[in-house]
Amino acid sequence: MSIRHQQPISRVPGLLVLLLLAGCATGAPAGSMPGPITAASHRAPGHYAQSTDSATAGCLRNPACYNTLPGEEAIIPWLSNAANAARTGTTVAMMLQGADIKIIQQTLVQCAQKANEQVNKEDEELQGQEPTREQCKQVVRREGNQDVTRAMDLGARKHKVALDCVREAFAKQFSENIRVEPTYQKDPSTRLWRWIDPKQVAEWLQLGLTSQLWGALVPDIVIHATGNPNQLQRVYDFKFPCPATNSPQWGRYTKDQPHHPNDQGKMYEDALLGGKSKPMRVTSQGVQ
Repeated sequence: MSIRHQQPISRVPGLLVLLLLAGCATGAPAGSMPGPITAASHRAPGHYAQSTDSATAGCLRNPACYNTLPGEEAIIPWLSNAANAARTGTTVAMMLQGADIKIIQQTLVQCAQKANEQVNKEDEELQGQEPTREQCKQVVRREGNQDVTRAMDLGARKHKVALDCVREAFAKQFSENIRVEPTYQKDPSTRLWRWIDPKQVAEWLQLGLTSQLWGALVPDIVIHATGNPNQLQRVYDFKFPCPATNSPQWGRYTKDQPHHPNDQGKMYEDALLGGKSKPMRVTSQGVQ
């Protein structure tokens, strides 16, 4: 996503959105804990690989959008105190059971299917059909110095529909255990990754302080202990390969990004899940 100046990220020109490099993600401060589905910053979709899949969403996930800092060790003075507040109740927080997680994953797949079908139907050339490999490579428009392929365009649109679907589906059910596009940032004093309140993220973007988000991670959906977004159970990202026969891939960080040479999945696994479980990719075909 891109720098926001007194307007939501979703209104930022499409060029900044589509130029984002796959695999980045971001975070938000842990003072208050607003509902996971109605996060203050509704991020627009990010860059989508021309011939593979959708990268998960947005400028907040892409260091290329941020002001340069010396590595990922940005000083965030409030974060330690916020982390302490967020730890309250960690040991007694309730975790969802397998049956509930299965229901959630089924819903995620249904949202991916809805997004895939709806956007393909809305596309004037596809008219509801799956794009061919040649169609995925076609340039549908040019923004600035960037060619926008049909794969990039479809991926961005499908990503937005899928996330909106998830927000609606879990607005009430599991609302204390699910967050959509949450932001996580490393506390430089404890070296722990902590959730950041979306209100804080929105404020930074409005003030142009995007450097505060350097190196942050923003997965699409997380399942966490009841009321505690710092105690994660599962991490998911939507992927929309183009053509659909391609395997979904985690985005890789480039040399100018703080998590190079890792990929998106590796960072989710190590930083957010503590190596205890694997993050999962959600497509219209299922969860893997």
